[in-house]
Amino acid sequence: MTWIEIEIERDNQVIKASARGSRGERVAPFDLAPVNLGRLTGLASAVRRSVSASQPLPEHAVTSAHELYEALFRDRLRDLLVSLGEAARAQGRKVLLRLMIRDPELQRFPWEVMCRPGTARDFIGCLAEIQVARGVNSHEPHEPREVRRSVRILAISPLGEQEKLASLKAALHEPIAEGALQWLEPIVGEQTIGARLFELLRRADAPHIIHWIGHGGADAQQNPCLYLAEDRDGESQYILAESLAQELRTSLGAELRLVVLEACSGARPGAFASAAEILARSGADAVLAHLWPVKAEVARDLSADFYRNLTGTRDGMGDVAASLHATRRTFMERSAEVFSPVLYLRGAEARVLDFKRRRLVAAAAAASGGVLDEIEPALLNVLKAPFSLVLGGGGAAIPGHAELVSGLVSELSRSGERDLGQLGLSALAQRFFLRHGKGKLNRIFQKTIGSAVELSVPPFVQALSEALPPGAHTTLLWLPLLEHALSARHKDRNIYVVQPAAPGSGESRLVMVRRAGAQAWEEDDDPPPDVDLQRDFMILRLYGGYSPEVQPVLANPQLTEDDHIQGLMELRELFPTDWEDQFVGWMRAHPLLCAGISVLEWRHRMLLRWLLDQRPPSRVSVAVIDPESGEKEIWDRGAGGLFGQGTVRAVALSLPQLAQVLAEVKP
Repeated sequence: MTWIEIEIERDNQVIKASARGSRGERVAPFDLAPVNLGRLTGLASAVRRSVSASQPLPEHAVTSAHELYEALFRDRLRDLLVSLGEAARAQGRKVLLRLMIRDPELQRFPWEVMCRPGTARDFIGCLAEIQVARGVNSHEPHEPREVRRSVRILAISPLGEQEKLASLKAALHEPIAEGALQWLEPIVGEQTIGARLFELLRRADAPHIIHWIGHGGADAQQNPCLYLAEDRDGESQYILAESLAQELRTSLGAELRLVVLEACSGARPGAFASAAEILARSGADAVLAHLWPVKAEVARDLSADFYRNLTGTRDGMGDVAASLHATRRTFMERSAEVFSPVLYLRGAEARVLDFKRRRLVAAAAAASGGVLDEIEPALLNVLKAPFSLVLGGGGAAIPGHAELVSGLVSELSRSGERDLGQLGLSALAQRFFLRHGKGKLNRIFQKTIGSAVELSVPPFVQALSEALPPGAHTTLLWLPLLEHALSARHKDRNIYVVQPAAPGSGESRLVMVRRAGAQAWEEDDDPPPDVDLQRDFMILRLYGGYSPEVQPVLANPQLTEDDHIQGLMELRELFPTDWEDQFVGWMRAHPLLCAGISVLEWRHRMLLRWLLDQRPPSRVSVAVIDPESGEKEIWDRGAGGLFGQGTVRAVALSLPQLAQVLAEVKP
C-alpha cells in the first residue's frame, strides 16, 4: 500500500504539520500559516451550520477550504503527494493519507473538507485517486478479514430507536436479498444496560460490522464514553469507549472489522471523535464516526450507499476509505452532511474485508433450501471439536413423525376432541391412550412408523453420521437411522447401542453391538466394563422403538406422557455397571449439539436435565432450532433456567439446512 502519514498538532493558535511516506520519505515540521486555530474554528462552524441546515457549503467556506489545502499541501509535502501518487497509479493503486491527530479540538475538525484550489468540488474526502482516513497509534495488528459469504452487521441502539433501525434495514434490502449483507438481531433499549450488553455481544454471531446509533460524551474525568438507556430510576447510564473496545476485542476478536458510530438527533457535536479513536486503537480495524448529527433520512441514505459500496461486487470493494469517498461523491450535491461521517483507521491498509474467494448466495435461495448464505460461527466452533449429539425426534424431516401426528389428530377429532393443533406428540398420544387404550395406539404406531423402517437414511442423518466423532451420543428416534448410517460410515469402529427393555421382560436394558469389521448386529449379554470413547461409539436410544438388526424388533416405544415419566424414573437402571459414568462423564466434558430438540416439549427439557444433572454444559454448546418454532430467543435467554445464559447458542436452521452446513464444513 502506498501511503503518506501526516502529523497535525497545535501550539496554542499555531497549527503545524509533518509527514512521512511509505518509501521512507520524511517532511520536517512546518507551520500552516496563514491558517491558524481561529480560521479552522471558523471553517468548522460554517460546515456545521450547513450540515444542520442540510445545505451545500457556502462560497466563503469553499474559499477557506481552498486556503487550508494550499497551506497543508505545499513545498515538500506537495511534491511527496505527487511522486507517491504517480507510483500508486503505476501499480493500479491509490494513495492513502493517514491524518495523525492527537489534539481533541483538531480531531473534531472536518479535515476532509479541504478542497483543491481552482475547483468547486474537489474536496479531498471525495477524490477517487486519494483515500483519506484518520490514523491511530496502536500495538494491535491489522490484516484484511477474508469473508467468503455475507458480511454480518449488528445494529445497537441504546435509545431503542426502532424507526431508525427499521428504516436502515429497509434501506439495506437489496444487499441483504443478494446475500452481500446479513442483518443480525439488533440490541436495543434496556438490552444495553449493565452486564446485559456484554452478555449479548458474547452470544452474538460474531458480526463483521457494528452499527451504533446514539449519543457520545465524556465522564467526569473526561474519558470518552457512549451513552446507554436510562435505568429504571431514570438515571443516565454510559459505557467508557475504552471498556467497550476491550470487550469487542475479547468477545469478537478478528471477526469485527468496522464500527459505525451514527450520532442521533441532539447528539453533542464532535462527541464521537475521541471515542472513535479509542475504538480504532484496540476495538476494530476501522471506525466510521459522525462528527455531527444528521437528519434520519440522510443518515439512512448515507449508510445504505456506504454499505452497498463496501460489500458490492466491483473490484476494490471491502475498502472502507474508497467506499466512504464514493458515498460522499454520490450525495455531494445534496448538502454538506456528507462531511459528517469521518473514518478512523488502525493500519496503513483501508481494505479491511477480503472478498477474493467470496461466493454470494441470495437470501431467498437460502431460505428456500439452497446453499446457506453463512455458516454460523457458534455451530462451526462446535463442529471443529469432539461433541456429543442429542438427536431429537421432532420435525417434518423425521420419517413417519408428521404422519403419526396427523393420524392421532384425525382419530381424536372423531372422538370429539378439539383444539389439538398446538399439542405435542406425547400429549396427543396420551389423550389417544386414555380414550382408546394402548393396543390401538401401538397399532397406529406400527402402521405409520413401522412402514418407514425400510426407508433409506434421510440426508440430514447421513450428514450427521459423517460429521459425528466417536464418543457418547443420544438419539430419540424410534427408527435406527443413526445406527444404520454410523454402521455404514465407520466399519472399523465398535458401535454400542443401549435402549430400555420391554416392560415386564425382567430386564433393565437391551445392549447391542456392531463390532469393528463385522456387518451384523448382535445382543451383548456380557458387555465389556470399559468402552474406548476416543475410538468407538456409544449410542443411547432413550425412546426405544425398532432395533438396528436386519430383522428389526420393536421394543417398548415411549409414546405417551406416562411412558416418558416412567422412562425417566427407570433411567438409573438403564446402563450396564460402570457405563453410566463413562457415558455421562464424556458427554458433560464436551459441547452438545442438539438437533430436533424443542424447549417447549417438557419431555425434552426433562431429558436434558437428566443428561446434564441439572447443570449447564461445561462447554459452549449449540441447539439447532427450527426457524419456524420461534424458540431462538428462549434458548438465548437460558431456556427458562435449563441452561446458564450464554452456555447454549441457538442457531435457526431446519434439519435439511443443517445437512447443507455439515456438507459445507466437511473436509
